Amino acid sequence: MGLASSVAAGPVLIQGTPGIASIAHLIFGDGWYQARVEQRVIIRFPRQQASPASARKGATASAATLFHEEKIGKCLRMDRLIASRPGPKQSLELVTREGQLIRAYLGDGCLAREFYAGAYVERSSDGKLCVDRDLLHARTGAQCEIDKFRLLVPD
Repeated sequence: MGLASSVAAGPVLIQGTPGIASIAHLIFGDGWYQARVEQRVIIRFPRQQASPASARKGATASAATLFHEEKIGKCLRMDRLIASRPGPKQSLELVTREGQLIRAYLGDGCLAREFYAGAYVERSSDGKLCVDRDLLHARTGAQCEIDKFRLLVPD
């Protein structure tokens, strides 16, 4: 018997539990009913903490080092991303497992300061975070599209 037929049959699925079976009978009767199982995976990029040395000086790591930007493509693998922090103006800086710094430019009306506590993204079927497709979510409730990615390379 397949999953669909056992779910549709109702009492077959809960036959060994008399209390649940009688509750199900009261709610659903002897008719057919349907159950839907959905799965949703949310990936969180925690806010990156400043290093102890830069915290003592009162500067962030990106302010202490000068960077220039290079193009890197329209998608990033989500399993490479480990942290985030607000960048200048409308950008969010993402940190990879390899220690690279990637700047994600946010869509119109989105401010980097909304992401002070980190960012969330719903995992896509291909496991990538892509420009003009995926939304970044902030704990404050903000939702932002990504306009472009740039790799930050130290000068």
